[in-house]
Amino acid sequence: MIRQQTPTGTWKTSLSCLGLLWVIVMPNAQESATKPPARPPNNPVAKDMLLLKNSDQISGTLQSFQYPGVTVWQRSDIDQPIEFKSEAVDEILLGDRTKRLNIQPERVTIRLNNGDTITGNWKSLGPEHLTLNTTFAGELQIPRNRWQWASFRHSDASYLFEGPTGEEGWTVGEVNIGKLDGGQWAYRNGAFYALKAASIAKLIGMPDRMRMEFDIEWKGSLNLAVALYTDYLQPVSLADKDSEPDFGGFYSLQLTSYAVNVLMVKKKEPLQYLGMTQTPVFRQATKAHIDVRTNKANNSISLLVNGKLVKRWIDQGGFAGEGSGIRLVHQGQGALRFSNLKIREWDGRFESPPANRPQATLDLLTRRNGDKLVGSVVGSLEDRIQFKIGETITEISFDQIEKIEIGGLPSANRPVFDGEVDATLVGGGNLRFRVDTIDGNQIKASSEIYGPVNMQLPMFERLDFQRVAPAKTP
Repeated sequence: MIRQQTPTGTWKTSLSCLGLLWVIVMPNAQESATKPPARPPNNPVAKDMLLLKNSDQISGTLQSFQYPGVTVWQRSDIDQPIEFKSEAVDEILLGDRTKRLNIQPERVTIRLNNGDTITGNWKSLGPEHLTLNTTFAGELQIPRNRWQWASFRHSDASYLFEGPTGEEGWTVGEVNIGKLDGGQWAYRNGAFYALKAASIAKLIGMPDRMRMEFDIEWKGSLNLAVALYTDYLQPVSLADKDSEPDFGGFYSLQLTSYAVNVLMVKKKEPLQYLGMTQTPVFRQATKAHIDVRTNKANNSISLLVNGKLVKRWIDQGGFAGEGSGIRLVHQGQGALRFSNLKIREWDGRFESPPANRPQATLDLLTRRNGDKLVGSVVGSLEDRIQFKIGETITEISFDQIEKIEIGGLPSANRPVFDGEVDATLVGGGNLRFRVDTIDGNQIKASSEIYGPVNMQLPMFERLDFQRVAPAKTP
């Protein structure tokens, strides 16, 4: 890990409480390519952060929580734990737990009609329930009339890169943009965070035909530049690129609140804008799933946001990327979260994401080869789905299934009530439940969908208690 020296301190902030100053990505953006001095990588942040309704923030460690009741908070510089009324807690940002649970590969993602997204391993499907084995809560029984779709991940769909899992192997560069102070990316709970202009890069081995996915979350305006197929790990000042140290050609994918663009960047050649398009989705949200597809054979770069194709660029001069690395440059002040980076070979096919089908009368099963079957999901055996088409029941192996979309099941969104939490899982996934108690690493909770349940606190990265509806027991 290569880092520039920073004052000693702890990552003590949350996306929900920070403002972000938007700085438009333009060729005259100032990014210093000065190499910072090397130093050992920092350890992942272990402290928790407590955010209160009055906007106070307190770092430390969560010891216990009870609702109604008190939240017990421990700090190393205070002899006795501090107690707060749990009704005053707005959010808890959880640091890395040093003794993580043994996480097994999870092959299926389930979407519930209340908006929950849960990843686990499919155990069984009967007349009443879908049973899912999860790392965060063990075995969950989900009523059949509550899950809207299932998306399957296959063991033979190997990734060339998955992360981030830490700072080791990444290179942090110094970024100077106008009068803004530069900062650094920091690693926490499977994600990189940036509060100021910052750069981080890694040679990760981008294939000629690539599918690259990642998640971003921001507060305020979005302004992120992603260098694709770069061989240079330091940020490049686009205004003075010809005076920079030698670097090979790369593409700069620019994501802002108002538009997306791709620039072809080569030394001693003019910047080439491949085309800008507006992106209302970034103005209307604070997080997104990004999916980039590249194909050197036809000189193309495609961008999908939340599963929908936004733009496909063609470089008429031939594919310019000369390296195999990625560089992330956050250009501005504020908070940006980057996580779930996955890179693999791409088969050249644009598949549609799972979708809700409330108006449909039948279910839709999509095979990995693209074939679509319309019928009804009857049940499942050990490694197969039983799918009824007309009067015939067909058994289909999980290995052959891409997704299942249930027909006739509308969403049942409602406000969050007092005592409930919108929780974010480490590595992705979110769910809503009522917290009864938290003691050490154990959460005793209850859900309107799967009832009372014990959960593992180390598998969560954020607990967000929202007060948007009167107190009520669901």
